[in-house]
Amino acid sequence: MLATLLEEHPLVLAECAVAERLRRMPGVELHPTLFNTPLIYGPEAAREAMISIYREYLDTARRAGLPLLLTAPTWRLDAARVADAGVPATINSDAVAFLTALRDELAEGGPPVAVGALVGPRSDCYRPDLAPDAAEAEAFHTPQVRELATTAADFLLAQTLPSVDEALGLARAVAAGGKPYLISFCTGTDGRVLDGNPLPEAMTRLDNELRDPPLGYFVNCTHPRFLLEAYPPGTLDRLAGIQANGSSRDVTALDGATATEADPVESWAASMAALHHRHGVTVLGGCCGTALAHLEALAGIAGESSSDPSIGWPGTPD
Repeated sequence: MLATLLEEHPLVLAECAVAERLRRMPGVELHPTLFNTPLIYGPEAAREAMISIYREYLDTARRAGLPLLLTAPTWRLDAARVADAGVPATINSDAVAFLTALRDELAEGGPPVAVGALVGPRSDCYRPDLAPDAAEAEAFHTPQVRELATTAADFLLAQTLPSVDEALGLARAVAAGGKPYLISFCTGTDGRVLDGNPLPEAMTRLDNELRDPPLGYFVNCTHPRFLLEAYPPGTLDRLAGIQANGSSRDVTALDGATATEADPVESWAASMAALHHRHGVTVLGGCCGTALAHLEALAGIAGESSSDPSIGWPGTPD
């Protein structure tokens, strides 16, 4: 399903923030290590708040007539964290079942909606110095990936990876599970993966070293402006998508912020449109600091002319 969406649709929406929006809601308490995932079980008010966010994104895609990628909240739900949290051992599978059921209920008759499952880094997504090497990463991530491969998820998304070495090992584990998959890097203000590797080189390395490379690559936890400034057209051909921060501040400076920070939605969406038109980035969505207004702005890109050179961040290269 995912391969078909990427091949047949010039623009695909991806969800904007979920956990970060829930974190700011009164009366909603996230788990200290598993974040919003346990809310699939309750309490009811918090569960309904999470459902309402997914419903907003589904409704936006339906109104725009655009495909949508949603992801089950399985980020960093490795075996050790699940065991330490005292939640059901089936929480990964339960989270996928929760979201696929919601998709089947709310998206019937509309544009296609693909449900993925997330895999996150072993350690801090902003600390490449803590990332495991490729062999360690493959061994660490394999148990969760194997479980997710047995679910009804349409694809796996390995997200917020600060290190190319960990991405390589995780990709080996995911590829062995047989599901279509995507690899998403955290990138900094210089457009590089946080371990210092230029993004084109990171994607090429994985493509060359993996027997079954991902369908494409994403970046997240960054602002589109940084990619536009760092890379001329023709250098990001394997970049399939971006889930961008709403703020153009350095991602490491935003970590742990007590309040949501975001640039004006209009300028953010203009940069996203420029990335879509200049680099052919198909999937557009949001990360920290984004909400419904950001997805609605992305939906409007479908009606813009790709030949309009004025779309983009002032001063970005053509």
